[in-house]
Amino acid sequence: MKLHPYLIFPGNATEAIRHYTESLGIEHTEIKRYKDSPMKHKPDQSQWVIHCELTYKGDTLAMVCDASNDGSSNHIQLSLNYDSLEPMKLAFAKMSKGGKVTHPLKKEFWNATFGQFVDQYGIHWIMNCDH
Repeated sequence: MKLHPYLIFPGNATEAIRHYTESLGIEHTEIKRYKDSPMKHKPDQSQWVIHCELTYKGDTLAMVCDASNDGSSNHIQLSLNYDSLEPMKLAFAKMSKGGKVTHPLKKEFWNATFGQFVDQYGIHWIMNCDH
């Protein structure tokens, strides 16, 4: 399991990616856009970033995306990336208990099982398993 911060922007992730890579001397992976995915979005969100990773020497430092404002001021979520599905399912059930599941675990278009929740302490979590 690996833990990564996920930086959420309100439509200006591309600008932030450019700023962070230039300022910190780091790199980024391919920028994937909403227009290239089956996710529903408004026409003016087609160039928004659906996923990008900020990297240093091949290691992921943070993940980046654009997302519509859900009324919260939360701009950072914690992402746990698993190598095995069963431990993720167990952790998801335990960690989300007493909180609010915002996206139940399910297989997604990028061929991974994915889910999101806010725990009982108000921390936003993402869980992903490529297997």
